[in-house]
Amino acid sequence: MSMKRKLLLILFVILGVGAILTTALVLTGLHLNTPTKGATINSYENPRAALLVIDVQKDTTSNTAYGDTTEFVEKINQAITFAQTNDIDVLYIKNEYGNNPIIWLLSRGKYREGTDGAELDSRLLVVNDNVFSKSIGDSFSSKTFEEHLISKNIDTLYIVGADAAACVYNTAQGGMNRNYNVNIIKDAIITINTDTLNQMLTQYTSESINLIELTQLQKPTQPK
Repeated sequence: MSMKRKLLLILFVILGVGAILTTALVLTGLHLNTPTKGATINSYENPRAALLVIDVQKDTTSNTAYGDTTEFVEKINQAITFAQTNDIDVLYIKNEYGNNPIIWLLSRGKYREGTDGAELDSRLLVVNDNVFSKSIGDSFSSKTFEEHLISKNIDTLYIVGADAAACVYNTAQGGMNRNYNVNIIKDAIITINTDTLNQMLTQYTSESINLIELTQLQKPTQPK
């Protein structure tokens, strides 16, 4: 084989590998950001509410793109304190990625299972052992998380955490797909900048996802 043909063969191999890797990255990215679907929840005689604290982990709050996260964590702790004293179940959801190198590449090495960065932020108020791990954006991808909601007769969700344009949004969609009453506490979520946050708030409203402020958080009224 001539040198020219060898070089062309090498070039084709490189291009082929690149195409395969690019396709894998795109498909994995889509998978990570696709909300799940599931069965519609029952109409409970005595429904309850849950506060979902999403991805408040060291790898999240140490991300310089978010700037100073002190106020963000404080707002979430206020929501947790309210929930704890008003019979609202508090659930902590974490990103935890296993041994998929494609996901490691997309996440830039963050949220690897068993690492310190995947642990909850030390400033976060942790009031119970309701900690669930997910491997994609939508918290409903965790079977144990969904089973917990059903076992507690929960039909109303209050969502705080990160990221407003990713896991918070995907979880809200997952809840809507199952007919939960979904509420996002807009002053206790975070994303990379104000413009993106405002865009997401508009997106939530367009999809009938309820937006409330922390001061509007209240225990759902029980049916008579």
